Amino acid sequence: MNKNLLIVFVLLLCGCNAKNKVVPMERISTGLPAYTNNDCGGQRPAAFANNTNYGDSWRACFSPSKNSPAWLAYDMSGVSPEKRKNVIVVWYNEDTSAYDHTLITAVKDPAYNIPKDYVIEVNKEKGGAVPKDGWVKLAEVNNNTFHSRQHALNIEGYNWIRMAATASDGTGGNYDISLNMDIYNSSGGAGDSWLFIGDSITQMSMHHQAFENKNGKGTFAELINSKKPAYFPIQENAGTGYMKSSDGAANIEKWLEMFPGEFVVIAYGTNDAWSGMDPDTFYNNYEIMVKAVIKAGKTVIIPRSMPYSSTIKEIQEFGPELNKQFVKIFKKYPKVLKGPDFWKYYKENPSMLSQDGVHPSWPEGLFMFRKMWAEEAVKIAY
Repeated sequence: MNKNLLIVFVLLLCGCNAKNKVVPMERISTGLPAYTNNDCGGQRPAAFANNTNYGDSWRACFSPSKNSPAWLAYDMSGVSPEKRKNVIVVWYNEDTSAYDHTLITAVKDPAYNIPKDYVIEVNKEKGGAVPKDGWVKLAEVNNNTFHSRQHALNIEGYNWIRMAATASDGTGGNYDISLNMDIYNSSGGAGDSWLFIGDSITQMSMHHQAFENKNGKGTFAELINSKKPAYFPIQENAGTGYMKSSDGAANIEKWLEMFPGEFVVIAYGTNDAWSGMDPDTFYNNYEIMVKAVIKAGKTVIIPRSMPYSSTIKEIQEFGPELNKQFVKIFKKYPKVLKGPDFWKYYKENPSMLSQDGVHPSWPEGLFMFRKMWAEEAVKIAY
């Protein structure tokens, strides 16, 4: 048999999607010389922004303004030029838990030290001392309320990159700037990037703290890397507490506009079941989101089922009917990839649920939620 025909036959037989074989994006910023104009008196240095520990972060302990920005700069002159042409700049502020705190109307969920107004600039000066002049603006964001963002940029010919914030979105005593910032070589494409959309369970599970526990440790990217050493994906946690599938449907297009990557995970259901949402309404909300991701040319993944609850009767009653809607989505949209079966896992492992019987326990249950997604990601993409 012709070799190419054999490959096609195998792909069809196993249900594999060749499109999802992504090119690795190397994280090229780790350990680079990092500089800032404020580091909280040495307590939160610039090097915290690009080390290997997402549990700490750089922080500028003052409220920035146009006349007095807070900035973080990396000297990239030590990175080979071919690796710093097309890049993805991604920053994470996980002082703030919700992806977009302004969407939570049930409670006033505060922001802490988020860059509200900022620019990303580059400079051609040689490495060493941070340049005073010659900065060129490549990206500008105003009125940001998200705790993380990605920017696809061409920085060919430049040796420095700097993020400078002129305003903060925060709450009393936390109108500073705090973040981790990574830069990835995306010369082979920006496909190795994931956006996890969901409710408080996603919000609590998919951040970048390692969750060390008896079942293991690591971020989503670290868990992928432990199985597939060539990969260390970008991953944003777009989980926001109290949200339902209707909230996702209302906001999906805005979120997709900001996301340059490939993989979009959508994991709603718990709050929908808790509120007794009609299954047809739940299906329609999911269909809106699935269509939007497909239209954007990205890959959508949804779980086989929402997490089980050991205490909430509404979730126990309405959950199975809503889970059936996932099956309908898979049947109608073959491009949609299948994630974990959370209902089965948490029902069979009730010790992995917290005392409220809804949210996974800290840290084991939350880590297992993350680990199951990582295991599915290895099958899907790598």
